[in-house]
Amino acid sequence: MYNLIRAELFKLRKNGAFWTLLSTLFLLSLAYPLLNYFDHKSNGEPQMTGAEFFITFTASNAHVIKFGVAILAGFFICTEYSSGVMKTIASSGNTRWRLFTAKLIVFAAGAMAASLVFPVVGTAEVTLLSGFGHLPEGSAASLIPRALGLTLLYSAAFAAMGAMFAVLLTDSDKTVSVLLVFFMLMDTLWIALGTKIAIVADLHDYSIFKLSVEIGKPVIDSGDWPALVLVPLLTMALSAVLGILAFRRKEIK
Repeated sequence: MYNLIRAELFKLRKNGAFWTLLSTLFLLSLAYPLLNYFDHKSNGEPQMTGAEFFITFTASNAHVIKFGVAILAGFFICTEYSSGVMKTIASSGNTRWRLFTAKLIVFAAGAMAASLVFPVVGTAEVTLLSGFGHLPEGSAASLIPRALGLTLLYSAAFAAMGAMFAVLLTDSDKTVSVLLVFFMLMDTLWIALGTKIAIVADLHDYSIFKLSVEIGKPVIDSGDWPALVLVPLLTMALSAVLGILAFRRKEIK
């Protein structure tokens, strides 16, 4: 397994789509705070501090996570089907569950790295421009490590879902398109159905789609912690199992 993970890490480091994604997120994380800074300055409005930016953006970072997972799933996993690499790997003598697990671990690591670019780089730039300011009372000691830790956890959960879709669809363009539509419209669909079916609304409340936007809350009640941690872990485990089953049954041409 160790050698398989090393091989996948090597492929990730050499993957152009991965570095293009990181570079794009890096540039956007520099441009957005800068535009916001000059806009506030020209309108005479108070500048956003680094602490305010971190709290505000971490709550919406789920969109970046979903986008990154969709791109990586299509251009890191699915391209190996079209290039014939996946067929070579599958006939290497390793069991398919080991191959999928190694790929999922590295794929999740790539998604986790991408998920940190905007909150870390953006917060650092805003801090240089306007100062860090103050975190909300009662959360200063734990907010940043807790929010970043949950960001990594939810990135891994979305990555597991993305890997499952990539194995099922195998085509890069189709995978990216389906994942983007699925990730972006699932909330809307779930909410619409929830207004008519009560159990659907309850399921949405305990889904990674709903809980991922609560990562940046300044204060999290102790009663909310089990769902915040267990839901992404269970999502990850279920998606990994379904992905392994799909990969084992998939005919690789």
